[in-house]
Amino acid sequence: MSDEISVRLQKVRKIYGLSQRELAKRAGVTNSSVSMIEQGRVSPSLSSLEKLLKGIPMNLRDFFSINFDDHSDCFFRGYQMFSRSDKHIDYYRLAKDQEDSRSHLSYEVYGPGSDTGESMLVDPGRASGFVVQGSLEVIINSQLEALEAGDGFIVEAGHPYRFRNVTDTKAILIINRCPH
Repeated sequence: MSDEISVRLQKVRKIYGLSQRELAKRAGVTNSSVSMIEQGRVSPSLSSLEKLLKGIPMNLRDFFSINFDDHSDCFFRGYQMFSRSDKHIDYYRLAKDQEDSRSHLSYEVYGPGSDTGESMLVDPGRASGFVVQGSLEVIINSQLEALEAGDGFIVEAGHPYRFRNVTDTKAILIINRCPH
């Protein structure tokens, strides 16, 4: 148990960006106490560990429940995301592949003159997004707006919509499409 606590404490301390000295100072213990626990030379009592964790701050339950062996895909580099191109539009979804349904957040690049198509799109769930660069013409139901960088929209489930870039520069859209 002492080895597990020592490894766990060191990992947690580093996640929070604390030196041994800083953790000791915050918890009101000596620097050597933290060092000896992390080296596995001393096994702290639960009350001592609890006192030490208050310097992070973290409770015992959270300390013991962190799964350091979980190497699930949490971070995505641009080249790792699911992507596709269609009609001068590049789509990048925060996912490893098309089947990965953990996120419905997309980064879409609309080239000059691009259009999602003459047929309106209809999603079974709500969609919302922000234009982060350029300008996009957004049609929702029968409403038309030219949205500039910083502007956003919400499309309710089942409502038709369409995006067009009628400018000569690219437009970038961040959009979240909820499935239901």
